[in-house]
Amino acid sequence: MRQILKQLNFSDKETDVYLAALKLGSGSITELARKANIKRPTAYIVLERLKEMGLVSLSKKKGKQIFITEDPKKLLKATEEEKEKIIEKEEKIKEALPKFQALRKKDTIVPLVKYYEGKEGIWNIVEDLVESKDESWIIATGKIYDVFGLKRFFKNITQRRRQLGTKLSIIADHHPENIKGYKSNEYFREYRFMPETIDLNAAVYIYDNKVALIFFKEPLNGIIIENEELFSVFKFMFNSLWKELEGKNLPEGEIRKNIYDKP
Repeated sequence: MRQILKQLNFSDKETDVYLAALKLGSGSITELARKANIKRPTAYIVLERLKEMGLVSLSKKKGKQIFITEDPKKLLKATEEEKEKIIEKEEKIKEALPKFQALRKKDTIVPLVKYYEGKEGIWNIVEDLVESKDESWIIATGKIYDVFGLKRFFKNITQRRRQLGTKLSIIADHHPENIKGYKSNEYFREYRFMPETIDLNAAVYIYDNKVALIFFKEPLNGIIIENEELFSVFKFMFNSLWKELEGKNLPEGEIRKNIYDKP
């Protein structure tokens, strides 16, 4: 019972007095204070609060103040009042949201930068990318598979991307897993390849007005920069490189296949 009253925002004193009042039913404030094991002035203050809540009433009998406990069903009124307060707060927040959002938009000139360290920190960056519901652009190194392991990566990341169905444009190195992804011809992924001699120790994710950089040399670390202008610059650079790599550096055997295996 104490836990339920606590959830209704009863203080410890209010809980003590109310439970004592329920057991007594009615009586003098002195009797209630003794039953609740608190001082009489404190009992009087608490009773005034319980009176406001409609849980007790005060009357006079032969010049003495007497409290009378109301039906505990009145507790439902307290929950209804809490609901009304929550609804009122929600409405006020909804009404104010456009103003808050307008303020935040003005401040996006200053980049929001978040730093991450260690394997789990880097995983947080990857998951932030996965949550994007819009097209994303990646300059990828297969070292990400070496760091996290294929099982964890594909179970958590690839499946969720398939469910969302959002497109990934990937400029990849020649890591075996990137080649495998290219040959699988997944509808939500499109690959272009760097020259085989390129060995990257970093990856770039461009998505949701964000640019994420992951560095795979120890100690592992990365950053997410949220800034519309920087996002536009990186997207322009990616698209320029994407056009330049069209039809080039395809994995071994794929160029021959494209030339000689015509229908």
